[in-house]
Amino acid sequence: MERRGARLPWWLLAGAVGVLLGGGWLAGRSISSLLARVEQLEREASESEARVAELQVLRDSMARRLRQLEQRLQGMSAAPGKRTGEQTARREAVRAELEQVLKEELAKGEAFLEEADGRLRVELAERLLFEPRKATLTPGGEELLARVGGKLTGAEGHLVQVAAYTDAVAETPETTPAPTSWELSAARAVTAVRLLGEKVKLSPDRLVAAGYGPYHPVVLDDGPLARERNRGLELQLMPADKRLEKKQPASR
Repeated sequence: MERRGARLPWWLLAGAVGVLLGGGWLAGRSISSLLARVEQLEREASESEARVAELQVLRDSMARRLRQLEQRLQGMSAAPGKRTGEQTARREAVRAELEQVLKEELAKGEAFLEEADGRLRVELAERLLFEPRKATLTPGGEELLARVGGKLTGAEGHLVQVAAYTDAVAETPETTPAPTSWELSAARAVTAVRLLGEKVKLSPDRLVAAGYGPYHPVVLDDGPLARERNRGLELQLMPADKRLEKKQPASR
């Protein structure tokens, strides 16, 4: 008797084919998803590289800015010291020149030089400059004041304060043309400033006039020598504010 070959049921074959087709579809979807993910990662990587490049440029820019700020701060911290040193050197040079110009007056006690707190003070006795109880300079006073002022022109970066003082002796209309000693001292200071500006050519930006009268005596003594010294004129060389210094024209 002939034996027939075993045949699979059709439904089993159909199921197997379905499984194969479904697996292929799923595999296709997985591959597509993987390809899409790879493209996304490549795009993100490219964007990240661009961002890293931007951050690098920003970092370099910030580093340059920081160096500039550090250099500026170093310059600001060094500038005051340098400027102060230059001013000190100029005052010392002026003092040395004034010691020669006023050598005779210093020896007689008619002039005084003093440097303290970054300022140079020059005191000149009343009799060297003004007529008694008047704001008028004598010919000799004009010449002396011009010589002293000429030495101050080289002290750039400094103000020149001209202060006049009187003693505490009561004034009368017969002894002074000014109503009070205070006004006499102010008039003398203005007279001296005018000469320094017009004859010596000191810039007005560097000149200050002050009349103290008897209210701020140079020495606190009521004796004749003290009163004589308190009737003097003081020229004080003091560092100028930096803003004022920039406005000052070059010395002529």
